[in-house]
Amino acid sequence: MRRVAAIALHDLRRTLADRGAVMWMFLLPIVFATFFGLVTGGSSSIPADAEASLTVVDNDRGVVARDLLEDLAGQGVAVTELSPEEREASENLVRTLVIPTGFSEGVLAGETQQLRLENEPGTSEEAALVVQARIFAAITRLIGRTVEAAQGVQAPDPVSIQAFTEVVVPDDLVTVESRFAGNATTQPDGFAQSIPGMAVMFVMLVALTYGAATISAERANGQLRRLLTAPVTRAEIVAGKIGGRWIVAAAQITAFVAVGVIANRLFDVEIGDRPFQMWVVLVLFGLVVAPLGVAVGGWFKDPDRAASVGVMATMAMAAFGGCWWPIEVVSKPLKMVSLAIPSGWAMTALHGLISFGRDLTDLGPELMALAGFGVAFSILAARSLRVD
Repeated sequence: MRRVAAIALHDLRRTLADRGAVMWMFLLPIVFATFFGLVTGGSSSIPADAEASLTVVDNDRGVVARDLLEDLAGQGVAVTELSPEEREASENLVRTLVIPTGFSEGVLAGETQQLRLENEPGTSEEAALVVQARIFAAITRLIGRTVEAAQGVQAPDPVSIQAFTEVVVPDDLVTVESRFAGNATTQPDGFAQSIPGMAVMFVMLVALTYGAATISAERANGQLRRLLTAPVTRAEIVAGKIGGRWIVAAAQITAFVAVGVIANRLFDVEIGDRPFQMWVVLVLFGLVVAPLGVAVGGWFKDPDRAASVGVMATMAMAAFGGCWWPIEVVSKPLKMVSLAIPSGWAMTALHGLISFGRDLTDLGPELMALAGFGVAFSILAARSLRVD
């Protein structure tokens, strides 16, 4: 085992000494994940956490109207206030809440008031429903506060502004925490898609291009034959080369997940609440592609050809495995194809952890499938790598 570890660590040192390999391992996955995360949805893919935009024309400017708007702003609604003139000139309206003149005075006097929510044509119906629900919730809280302020007031006397503003809003007696249980009705997007997708793709890319090319070069220049002059067996050489590819993948994965955790803390980037379990799945995936890289390198004596085959294999498995787009949105035949390749199982497991509220203990089929691929590719590597 010590000789196997020595071979693997030697390969890691050689890889880290190559600036090009380091760039593909650590820099480009972050760049690609950031770009595609921003393009496809931003930091949050959970509907309950989404912030909906709302333009407000406040013709009242009274204390009750201000209270309503402050409540909305604290409930995930991005409120932009415009004057009637500014609203007429604006070309970027999505939906607008119009508060009538005398709204505050009428509410405090117990009179019926009418708010008007106007949705622009072609806007998202889902977002409109979110805004409506939050407006209704804010109105309900406003009514409760007004009733509290009206204690001791004899009809038809209005509630005073002082009594309204002095009402102490108690802490919520009930809090609701929402998350997906099982399969969600929406597919992952934003960083919830780009982070696992780019992690899986670049782990494959490094193992099947740089990893395969170095194995092929070592065969061509006789390095593997010279290893046989040392006190090591062929099995130890094969295990060491697989271990070298896996240690490289583990270093790559650890750095990528660490950056994801930091981005989550600083910028609220969506990576789920189980980064360690995400790391475990990716490390297991590294054990799948490491022997595959050794096998590809063992098939070709030309390093450039080995790298080219590795690139084509990576792109195919990334596309059909759901690294570029959520596998949840493709047709059923393509979903079946994803089950024939390890990247599809890895992405299903990572989506389960990040987007669908699953736990590592819920991922038995996915983990067993990845383990099966790892065993099969290890046997393939042992048969393909010639060291004499």
